[in-house]
Amino acid sequence: MKKNEIKPVRAKATEGMTKEQLEDRAFAQMLLWVATAVVVEVIMLLLNRFYVHARVSELGFKVPMYKVLTVFPIVGTILFVVFLVAAVKVHRSDSFHDGTLQAAVACGFLCTGFGGLLLRNMETAIAPMVLVVVPALGVLMMVYYLYQREFFASVLVGALGLLGLWMFRSFGTGTMYYGCLILALVVALVGVVLAGKAKAKDGVLTLGGRDYQLFQPETAYLAFFLTVVITAVLLLAPLALGTAMAYYGIWAMAAWLFILAVYFTSKLM
Repeated sequence: MKKNEIKPVRAKATEGMTKEQLEDRAFAQMLLWVATAVVVEVIMLLLNRFYVHARVSELGFKVPMYKVLTVFPIVGTILFVVFLVAAVKVHRSDSFHDGTLQAAVACGFLCTGFGGLLLRNMETAIAPMVLVVVPALGVLMMVYYLYQREFFASVLVGALGLLGLWMFRSFGTGTMYYGCLILALVVALVGVVLAGKAKAKDGVLTLGGRDYQLFQPETAYLAFFLTVVITAVLLLAPLALGTAMAYYGIWAMAAWLFILAVYFTSKLM
């Protein structure tokens, strides 16, 4: 497979399409992810109102809802697997569709399942985070479709850093913080390795004997590498400097992501 060639299945699906049609197709795919995030957020808002902040007169609803939320992650995981398999089958088929709808629904079920479980177990302690993370995932998918790949990678790592700092401020050095810390560092490390390999071949990543155009030749790798370093430093700093550092780290991380947003937006013009 040549450097700039895409998979044969996708080539058949997009063959003969103009640039405007391809852009409209990508925009429609983005809207599917955003719509999924909106639906999941509405469900989380309803759970926050009628379960987490249930009134005394609504306790009759809260008790059975506790049992329902117990099976949320199980049902969500099963439906996630089912729709993910369906997405893969559609993606590999010769049809015009690429499985984006099925993939979005799969992730929606997974987020709903585990979001409901968190609200059931931790209620008011975790509700603000759940209500922010869901729309943040929708924004992340908007970045994926509208911006450069390196900006998406930077936002992904930076968002995990923000989540970890928030966890530290809310729960201290507990399981949730260390979980976010490990996840952020692993994602950052994998991103650095892949970006390093792609950079050596003008953005092309070779997997299984096939070449994939992971980044464009003019990719700003430095921005991503700096994001990884800044995120790692800010995530680890509270362990030595305490909760106050986590507070300032959140603002520092947000400021850095804003700078990147301005920079990469200007590159689109």
